[in-house]
Amino acid sequence: MADNAIYYDASKCTGCKGCQINCKQWNRLPSPLEQPEWTGSYESPKENSGNTWLRITFNEVAGNDDDGIGWAFGRNACQHCTDAACAKVCPAGAYYHTAEGSVALDTSKCVGCQFCATACPYHIPHFNDNDGRSRKCWMCQDRIANGLKPACVTTCPTLALQFGTREEMLEKAKARVAEIKPIRPDAMVYGENEMDGLHVIQVLPYGAEAHGMPLNPKENILEQAERWLQPLTVLGVLGISAVAVASFIGGRHFSQAEALKHAYPEDYGRPDEVVVEEMVIEDGRDA
Repeated sequence: MADNAIYYDASKCTGCKGCQINCKQWNRLPSPLEQPEWTGSYESPKENSGNTWLRITFNEVAGNDDDGIGWAFGRNACQHCTDAACAKVCPAGAYYHTAEGSVALDTSKCVGCQFCATACPYHIPHFNDNDGRSRKCWMCQDRIANGLKPACVTTCPTLALQFGTREEMLEKAKARVAEIKPIRPDAMVYGENEMDGLHVIQVLPYGAEAHGMPLNPKENILEQAERWLQPLTVLGVLGISAVAVASFIGGRHFSQAEALKHAYPEDYGRPDEVVVEEMVIEDGRDA
């Protein structure tokens, strides 16, 4: 299988949101029916969710265009990291790398802990309130498996989105940056080395931060803590077990009446022999 990547050239993006809409249509993701509140931005919705996996962001920047203003569009979606924090912290093993280069999610294994959402440096996985599990872009693995491009790529009218091998997309991005560097001195290729290499390769004409991307993405502190907590968790379980055994042994001197008082507080004050008799009848236990 080829190591594939999505290519995104923000210098050619018009912010039409066709990719955003096609992502929803192909993956059958619902949209809110209520009228959204005005936020002062062209972005809609204003943030990703369990039902919105791809979002085009709008950031005004001081440019060297005729009017001195430029748009730094951004593609807010899973970056499909080689060193994927979500996969490293998931306690259920729900996240996994595919042979095609994407980081996919087996929702049947998701336990809804949301560790992935906290650990991701791009804040991509989101909780789905409908079923209590996380959701995110999976690079349309169903389409790729059948020789097709991801849904978002197929709808871009300016070819700002393309798809191919990661090596080809990197070459394309570097050539494009070299082309626009004279008029966009902050232009850069994003995704070559970040998180050991991303599978979304971007051309960012105004630099990473202007387009909403962290300049030096790093694993979240939760991921670092998880490495230390693993051995401590084992010790904690052993400690809790020891306390439970000690409590059980220490409680052996309780009289039957005292034991019943703790086990059945609602029956406190009733004659012990009545409670004991009911225990035998209702629970089948020896008094």
